[in-house]
Amino acid sequence: MSLAVRPGESVGLVGESGCGKSTLARTLMALEPPQGGAVLFRGRSLAGFSAADLTAMRRAVQVVFQDPYGSFDPRHKAGRLVAEPLHLLRGEIDAAERNRRIAAVLRDVGLKPEDADKYPHEFSGGQRQRLAIARALITRPSLIILDEPVSALDVSIRAQVLDLLADLQAEHGLAYLFISHDLTVVRAITDRVLVMRAGRIVEEGPTAEVFAAPRHAYTRELLAASPDLSRALAARAMRPAGAGPAAGEVPSGG
Repeated sequence: MSLAVRPGESVGLVGESGCGKSTLARTLMALEPPQGGAVLFRGRSLAGFSAADLTAMRRAVQVVFQDPYGSFDPRHKAGRLVAEPLHLLRGEIDAAERNRRIAAVLRDVGLKPEDADKYPHEFSGGQRQRLAIARALITRPSLIILDEPVSALDVSIRAQVLDLLADLQAEHGLAYLFISHDLTVVRAITDRVLVMRAGRIVEEGPTAEVFAAPRHAYTRELLAASPDLSRALAARAMRPAGAGPAAGEVPSGG
């Protein structure tokens, strides 16, 4: 595969579970070495990076995981959890700047500075994901890798988090690599999309073009399998009263 994420761009990576999306993300973050080829950051191969180079890279490339609760130590308060990446700036900022950054990123994600004194269990699922986004923002990165960041949230909270990500991108000039199996989410937030199957990129292009006229059969399969709320509601409206669900339709409450 070959892919690039440019400054300020939002790139979607879609594919079914097990196709290699998260493995690719770990490789891009230098958590796993590539078995072949090279990962380039600002034109340089990570393979030649010194420890100091890797530290600088990790300040610029942060990640948001699928399960915020699982990625937080429940014994620590939110302020400490959000500030964890600041070890990458050790010696460069003092305690006052640390506290200022914690308060600033909490405001950025729609929380309050005083929320820093709460524990993870005191937040809702959507608020915990906001904390995870705040943690990713605190080093002022240029790229955030979002690995299924809204798949564990309900629909209304998912929309709020996606709106937040769009606002943060515009405000801070962030680039996103948005990994998901949910095509609706990818369509809403990305400029370009890459379709992955069995460890290979089988199709890529501007998101609107790929969704409007997919070229690869696998992309067409993914789109066909994606839930279409409008189509389901229209089918329900046309059925006689008392009729059961149409083939492939999930019954209410199911």
